[in-house]
Amino acid sequence: MARASAFDPYRIFKFRVRFGDTTVAGITKVSALTRTVTPNELKEAGDLLSPRNNPGGVRYEDVVLEKGLSMDNAFEGWANAVVQLQSDPGSTSGFKRTVFIDVFDLKGNPNDRTSQPIASYKLNRAWITKYTALPELDASSGGFGIQSVTLRHEGWERVI
Repeated sequence: MARASAFDPYRIFKFRVRFGDTTVAGITKVSALTRTVTPNELKEAGDLLSPRNNPGGVRYEDVVLEKGLSMDNAFEGWANAVVQLQSDPGSTSGFKRTVFIDVFDLKGNPNDRTSQPIASYKLNRAWITKYTALPELDASSGGFGIQSVTLRHEGWERVI
């Protein structure tokens, strides 16, 4: 069903996550993209009752990606590249990557590379700060295993 108006919000269940040109299979959840601008309070001489505020530094929150446990080892390969940096500081290539989060409308198909997203966000120079390779195992539940990564990045921007 199409949206009734251009002002209706988009559904959020059709999306794709890419590390450069590689699409990561099975991503089930992406945390919100959030940024906070810290206010700088300025006081003028003689005006102690009403200080002025100007924008200060920008802080970007970490992004968490979750996917079902499968044979796809995209998270593990990237997490290993970050750990490799500790043992071999000269191997700095490959641990910071550009990540794209593409959002599709109801007609769009995230599995089709030719399908155009309605919005796309780019995370600049992202790297993994936390990697959950294997979730808690519980023989009494019938649930699915979820892997997750927490990404620190140097800002995001909307590209579409």
